Amino acid sequence: MLEVSESKLGQYVVHYVSDTLVLGDEVFSQPDVMLEAAFTQLAFNKIDYEQQYEFFHETDIGLNEVYTYVNSIFDQKSSFLEQSKHIATHLQSVSQHPNIKSGELFIGLFDNCLWHTEVKKVIAIVKIDEKEMFLDVKNEQNKMIVNGIDGINVKKINNMAVIMDMGPDVAPAVFIKTKKKEDVVYWQERFLKIKVADEHYHKTNLALTECKKYILKEESFTNTEKLGFLNKTLDYFRNEEEFQVNDFIDTVFKKADPVQKEVIVNSVKPYETVISESAIEKVEKTYKRKIKLDSNIEIQVNVRNIEQVDELIEVGYDEATNRKFYKIFFHEEI
Repeated sequence: MLEVSESKLGQYVVHYVSDTLVLGDEVFSQPDVMLEAAFTQLAFNKIDYEQQYEFFHETDIGLNEVYTYVNSIFDQKSSFLEQSKHIATHLQSVSQHPNIKSGELFIGLFDNCLWHTEVKKVIAIVKIDEKEMFLDVKNEQNKMIVNGIDGINVKKINNMAVIMDMGPDVAPAVFIKTKKKEDVVYWQERFLKIKVADEHYHKTNLALTECKKYILKEESFTNTEKLGFLNKTLDYFRNEEEFQVNDFIDTVFKKADPVQKEVIVNSVKPYETVISESAIEKVEKTYKRKIKLDSNIEIQVNVRNIEQVDELIEVGYDEATNRKFYKIFFHEEI
């Protein structure tokens, strides 16, 4: 986790990226407390620090534009304005698509950021392509003045990149957030040109996510069966060192028919990998073991054994009321 509560925004600049590029000619420094807090929230809002990326290039990493520009800033702070203009120009060159909106490009250099007890320099890049209307209310000489202001919501998700200086001869660490899934291509692949730094983490994450999707969407499974399969999936990933799809199917879906096996293999075969424990910890939070009913009732189930789930929860139908019901068996309330 990156701690920025004590960070300092040393330099920042704002450019405007559109068909006509408007480059800022002034570097700002030492903003007041309120403005610095706003920029800090804008730069680090909802970034996923568990998924780390790294710059790459097919032939020579020095030909990766953003990699070269940010390293120049880390090496020589006085080059900040010049390199930020290069970053803006490069972003414009990969933004030539009608669905990519024009907008402000914030680039800031933050000092005194804490990464696992180590102090780091960080460059934040944020593309803002949507503004909102805010009400500015002032009390001037006992008279209330209200004006509408077109401004930027610093809490809103934008296309963002946090690039951390890891020290001499070590590649910068990159963390990103995209506004929409469709933005991944232009922001991650074309602009930043980055790849996942930990392939095992990435594939474990995807495998668990796809397994969950299959279980929840499979109409032949009852709700209690789905709960059991979710729990058995987590147990498999916790207990095994490698994810192998055929072994996974035999362990979790012992009675799967050939069609079901084919669907599972097609969904998760590309993600066979050495299992990452940190990925399990992250994705496990999304494995909600709940039965949701249409009467605003949820049944939380933490039993891992699917056979035990069937013993504790019984599904039935009441002909008198024309409604389904769940019967739950237990020894005592806690």
